[in-house]
Amino acid sequence: MTQATAPRITVGVFDAPEADDAVRWAARHAQHTGGTLHLLHAFVWTELDVNTDPVPGLSGSGIRSAANALIVEAVRIAREIAPDVPITSQIVDGNAVPVLVGASGESDLMVVGGRGLGRLLTLVVGSKSLALAAKSRCPVVVVRGDIDGDGPIGLVDHGEDHANEQLAADLAAAWGRDLVLIVRAMTSPDEAQHVLGAVRDRLGRTHPQVYVRDVVIASAETARELVHASEGASLMVVAGERSAKDASRIHAPRQLVTVLRYANTPVWIERS
Repeated sequence: MTQATAPRITVGVFDAPEADDAVRWAARHAQHTGGTLHLLHAFVWTELDVNTDPVPGLSGSGIRSAANALIVEAVRIAREIAPDVPITSQIVDGNAVPVLVGASGESDLMVVGGRGLGRLLTLVVGSKSLALAAKSRCPVVVVRGDIDGDGPIGLVDHGEDHANEQLAADLAAAWGRDLVLIVRAMTSPDEAQHVLGAVRDRLGRTHPQVYVRDVVIASAETARELVHASEGASLMVVAGERSAKDASRIHAPRQLVTVLRYANTPVWIERS
């Protein structure tokens, strides 16, 4: 990545297999980018006025001890993937979204696990409509689907906004992957080739080592079709639009919510 200092990658640690995959993905990303890992667990039980003390005479009991064990296991998983990456860990009292949003101010990337509208993604997709991605002060990666794929990085074209091209190219260079460009439905084959040529020209000047493999036209103007068009990708890069009312927040359009529901690969939500 084109960054002067080692990126700080914060991972939300929860008691779910999807969260373990988030730790694995983040560890690999830290290894590829020379980053550091910060494993963070939001300890909600104090907010609920639940007794977290251990049972007298029973070593290792109690909810607080269970949270400590969860962090220890997350560190073990990360070390297994990336033994040389610097790792720190922390347990913070509070609900998950506020805790992670608070940590995002000191992070370069926030990574969480998700599966459909399952336990963890419900914290991100729901009544608050991508609360974490909307409020985070850094990009968010929702890890889901296959994290072991070695396919290209899928870049959803955003017309005249080329900022995500540079990000996707940085990621492709760091991971040693190609790029595949995804354009929206109603784009003619000639227009798609024109867009592909323009992207190749721009990235050829800034990232000559990155190959933009192809352009794919989504067959319909829906998020599900965008996901289908990127099949085989190892990562999808999409943009969260800034809110017109508050530029510090990200507006989460229905399409982005749907991408997260149906994606079969990790999704990188960039602040455009």
